[in-house]
Amino acid sequence: MMVLRQPELTPCGVLFDVFKRRGGISHKELAGLILSDRPLSDGRSASSRAADRTWLSHFIVHAPVGSLQPAYFRDWGLSAQRIMSRLRQYGPRSMTFEKIIDLVCGEGSDAMCAALAACYQNVTLYRNAVTRFSKGQGHTTGERAEALLVLFVAVGCSGQVQVAVDYACSYVEKNLGGRMGTPESAMVDDAVAGAGAAARDGEEPRPLGLVRVRDGYLSGNIHWIDPFGAGAVIGAMATGAGDIAEVDEDVSAEHARVGWDAERGGWTVCDLGSTNGTVLVSGADGERVQLEARQAVELYPGDEITLGASTTFVAME
Repeated sequence: MMVLRQPELTPCGVLFDVFKRRGGISHKELAGLILSDRPLSDGRSASSRAADRTWLSHFIVHAPVGSLQPAYFRDWGLSAQRIMSRLRQYGPRSMTFEKIIDLVCGEGSDAMCAALAACYQNVTLYRNAVTRFSKGQGHTTGERAEALLVLFVAVGCSGQVQVAVDYACSYVEKNLGGRMGTPESAMVDDAVAGAGAAARDGEEPRPLGLVRVRDGYLSGNIHWIDPFGAGAVIGAMATGAGDIAEVDEDVSAEHARVGWDAERGGWTVCDLGSTNGTVLVSGADGERVQLEARQAVELYPGDEITLGASTTFVAME
């Protein structure tokens, strides 16, 4: 008897199918968000093949479990950030944090569990992780949504529950301020019922994090920027208390500034007249914008900021 009769029953197939049907993200678009830019043995990267429908279907979306190459994918946390940005972008299909949680915990969880069971993975462990990330104590609604997306992406790209859970737990502990606490038995129902009342869009702004990306992977500590402060300067000689000097040598002394713009009601990044320039890459659609000096541009979680040739940070909510 064939174990996987339908290609969508692979974990990676579920990943692509769920985001297409519920999130409005096409296979080509999702491939652009999660496939790596690093060259493979033939000199081409996986992301450069995103427009090749035959290759994408055969080697990624419908690839047999165990045949997916880790080198095909970006860092899973970075991919989840990009997907988060895409799902929350303004428009008729924009999703709140609560809807993202419902997506991963509801239809997404059922489909993923079926795929994992079909390839003999530990479905109980995956369900436990989903429950912990959705109902555990000590994190905001946005952080729960982010943790669940990281888990969903990791298990979809790897097809291995233990690897995905270990990665997601490490990501939460390192980037979201500590482990998810155990759900409280007496309060679970009330917490779920009241989830929609917390962290609504338009409320008081929360800190924005910047974390360095090296060779497609998140690297180093996350730098949190207070929306009620003066913002953060990024540069080789940036010496302020909240500034970031974790940069390469071609970055100017004071290269760019990231801060909250109260009039716009959002985060912005501004090139400070740097020598080698600043490029903003949209996490939603991959659009690259060369910033003009002294002109602030809107910055969203999941976007990437590249200073000079090789210093890249990703914004995290």
